[in-house]
Parts: sequence; structure tokens; C-alpha cells
Amino acid sequence: MSSYNFAGKHVLVIGGTSGIGRAVVEHAAAQGARVTAAARNTGSADLPTGVAIEHVDLTSTSSVESLFERIGAFDHLVLSAGPGAMGGIRELSSEQVRPFMDIKFWGYYEAVRAAADRIAKDGSITLVGGAASRKHAPGRPMMAAINAALEAFGKANAIDLAPIRVNVIAPGLVDTPAYAGMPEEIREGMLRGYAASVPAGRAGLPSDVATAATFLMGNTFITGTVLDVDGGVHVS
Repeated sequence: MSSYNFAGKHVLVIGGTSGIGRAVVEHAAAQGARVTAAARNTGSADLPTGVAIEHVDLTSTSSVESLFERIGAFDHLVLSAGPGAMGGIRELSSEQVRPFMDIKFWGYYEAVRAAADRIAKDGSITLVGGAASRKHAPGRPMMAAINAALEAFGKANAIDLAPIRVNVIAPGLVDTPAYAGMPEEIREGMLRGYAASVPAGRAGLPSDVATAATFLMGNTFITGTVLDVDGGVHVS
């Protein structure tokens, strides 16, 4: 973990009950923050003591606005929600991929818009995107498009929302519960293949991305950047 002390700070993590978002919740809480974890599915969340849990549906403008009205003042927002749209253009119609854009782009848009006039002026917004924005692979055109859009959106808002800081994290392959539904041998093969292809020699862990998120929240001289947390996939 980074050495930043978040005592007295309120961190809101949307997508905070599982995977990368959950790791961000745990790291921020361990560093003294008051943390609110918001997600569509909150029933099975087992989070650190003191973490508040709120429901939000990123596909609903009214649900997003209601969340920000309920939580009150806050200092940092981390957005880590939305599955990847796997499949090539021959396999996926626009109707099939539109829900992925609705969550991971338009949902983020709604959250940033709702946060803009409520977040502390010395606070930060961190969007979790993905390495697919610039490291292309078969069957991922929509993952590339959505994550590239988030990177441009983050950089533009670092200007429009200043002095609020806005950054994007672009993780590579991270071993999260999102892959739990895959047959075990396929999941393990995917992780091994990634490990063999990158200089770091392993797939990512949620804690790798969470450490980056707390770093971006705590370092007040970083804004408008895309931080690659990918084991070196862009140089492999």
C-alpha cells in the first residue's frame, strides 16, 4: 500500500463490493478513510467494519443521482464497474454490445456528472478502464472502444473539472471473480498465457490496481493521466 493517510476523508467506490472495486475499498479503509461502497448487487457483500454499503444502478440516471444525494460530502470517487464486451464484430450486434457501453461509459458519465458539484474541490475522480484501449487482441473491439473513450473522457474532465483531479487506471488481465464462471482449466490457461507474455511474469491481482488507485487519490500533483497497471503488456 502507499503511505498516504486518508483520515478524515470520505471515499466513494462504485463497483465496490467485488473484484478491483472491493480491493480499493479495503485499501482505502486500511489507510484511514471513511468508505462507502456502492454497487448494483450488495446482498452478499462482506466488507471491512465501518464501510457503508449503498445500492446504485449505473444504467439509471435517477439511481445515480439518488446515491449522491444520500451519501453527502465526499472527497474521492473511484469507478470500477462493468463487465468486458467479449466478441468480434461478426458475433456481436450493436444491440448486444450497447448494455456494456451503457454501464461502463454512460454509467461512468452519469456518476462523474453527479459528482462534479458535490465532490471536494481538492478531491479526485479515478476511472478504472482497461489495457484493451491500446493493446488490441482478437475479439475485443468493443472493449477497446469503451476503454479508449474512458481515457479521453478522463483527460478532458481533468481540464473541465479542475482543480478536481481526474485520472484513469488501465489494468491488464486481473484475476477477479469476473472470471469465476469460466471452466477452471480455461481460466487457468488464460492466466498462465498472460503471465508468459508480459515482463512481470504474472497476471494482475485486485490489490495491484487498488494500490494504484490510492496512489492517485493521495498524490495531489497527478491529474489527466492514464496509469497502466498491466505487468508490462504494452512493451511485450
